[in-house]
Amino acid sequence: MLRLIALPLLALALFAPFAGTLLIDAEPPDRADAIVVLAGNAPDRLPWAEQLRDQGFADLLIVSNERVHTHGLETTWLALHQAGVSAPELPDSALVVLDEPPPESTIEEATRDAAIMQAHGLTSALLVTDAFHTRRAALLFRAAFARRGLVVHVVPVADALDLAHWWAHPLTARRVIEEWTKFVYYLIQGAYW
Repeated sequence: MLRLIALPLLALALFAPFAGTLLIDAEPPDRADAIVVLAGNAPDRLPWAEQLRDQGFADLLIVSNERVHTHGLETTWLALHQAGVSAPELPDSALVVLDEPPPESTIEEATRDAAIMQAHGLTSALLVTDAFHTRRAALLFRAAFARRGLVVHVVPVADALDLAHWWAHPLTARRVIEEWTKFVYYLIQGAYW
């Protein structure tokens, strides 16, 4: 009986210090047909995608038309872009917007982005998201893209979260626990294959 308790506790003790860094799945950027910018109202994703585009890694950005709710403002990302507020230097010709309705989950976004890629005759993409989100996003996107013969490489935004010491920071701890919870949820659903 003691072994039944001791073994899972030992496994948890060995896993816990690395729980933050194990969430990271990063690849060096390489030339692709498009850059997919994951939704999530994360401020650093689009600027990083624009930087990758400016460096010649892809010509096209696929962006979700997220709803923006802040300080009484109710709008969408596309409305802000069209008003010259968000990514004003990004030409419309370099943009495909994942529009109505906005995706409700990472798995839905992966499936819809794969369909957009295929409809546009694109075969490869760079996936831009936060580092703590890359492990799960990479598995979901690779599965959705592989079903359509597409390839995706994960190029995360430099993360401000200290994932190596995740337990020492409440926000980072919350993100790590949430992400592993979602990871296991999708694993149980069989979403990664």
